[in-house]
Amino acid sequence: MKALRVSASVLKILVGMMFIISAVSKFITIDSFEMYIFSFGLFPLGISFYVARFVLAFELILGASLISHRNHRFAVLMSLLFLLCFVVFLTYAHLVGRTDSCHCFGEMLPFDPVQSILKNAVLVILLLFVYKFTPADWFPRWWLVVLIYLATAVLTFFCMVHSFHALDMLALVMMLVMLGVGILASLPFYGKWYVTTVLILAPIVTTFILTPPDSWFYTNTDERFDEELFLQQLEPAADAGDTLAVSATPAIPLQDGRNIVAFFSPKCGICQLAAEKISTIMVRNDLDSTRITYVFPQVSDTASYARFYEASRSSHYREIRIDKETFIKITRASFPIVLLVDNGEVTASFAYRNINEKLVTDFLGNK
Repeated sequence: MKALRVSASVLKILVGMMFIISAVSKFITIDSFEMYIFSFGLFPLGISFYVARFVLAFELILGASLISHRNHRFAVLMSLLFLLCFVVFLTYAHLVGRTDSCHCFGEMLPFDPVQSILKNAVLVILLLFVYKFTPADWFPRWWLVVLIYLATAVLTFFCMVHSFHALDMLALVMMLVMLGVGILASLPFYGKWYVTTVLILAPIVTTFILTPPDSWFYTNTDERFDEELFLQQLEPAADAGDTLAVSATPAIPLQDGRNIVAFFSPKCGICQLAAEKISTIMVRNDLDSTRITYVFPQVSDTASYARFYEASRSSHYREIRIDKETFIKITRASFPIVLLVDNGEVTASFAYRNINEKLVTDFLGNK
């Protein structure tokens, strides 16, 4: 029986570590995670920002609770509920044909929906074992908590370097905050309501301070680009849906009325996120797909265009390819650039972070 109790306590700590690693992994690539949530079209863009951050903050809270062993039954039950909710969501993702990474561990460890469902099923079984056999009268001392969090940080940063060949300093700050939360949770006065409140709010506040939603700060609609050169390239549209390759004399075809023109580089990761954002806005709001044009620079690797659509999960809109020099001059070497064009006049320009779903919807919805 003692072996079962010890095993259950160790498993509980390991599951807590996994929750924290999962949350920090999402934190590192929060842009991709929030776009994954938005790509299903279940929430508006602004709400998706908050859902993504609350999910990872809740994982941090669950991880800290499991490691500290405080409120044992409640913490385990909430962890089970959290995992079961994700099983339902991932089952839906699988049924609608999604096979891309579900971002359970951000982009460090890709899991498709089926793999993640299996992972969560294993965790549910482990937590049921933990719920039954973990002793209620043992709590890790502060020095053991420190070692646990240090081991969690080392494992997280090892995976980060292996996947991205770089360290994220904001992730280090997050881990330091969680170390403070862990130590505080291991001290005798943990049960005071104001201490518990601080421990719950700390991961949430830290998440929003370190990675605030784009809508908090990126509200401008006048991103810099060469408007004069852009307007020189406009010409009446050819048939909607055509892919037009432009060489010596680039021209950007537009219909009369309101149109979106998006400048993307096919190998640019942030451009792929922007295309996914725009495509989801178009589909989610049932906007006129003939009113959008993707502009790419001409590159020798023609397969990169197909990879762009695959990586961004974007619908195929009218596409043209202009020479690199003109592309760089129009965007001023800063892309993506998304333009709202009303009868040949640019009324708004966005980069990735300040693309506004309401503005785009109102613009194309009032033709």
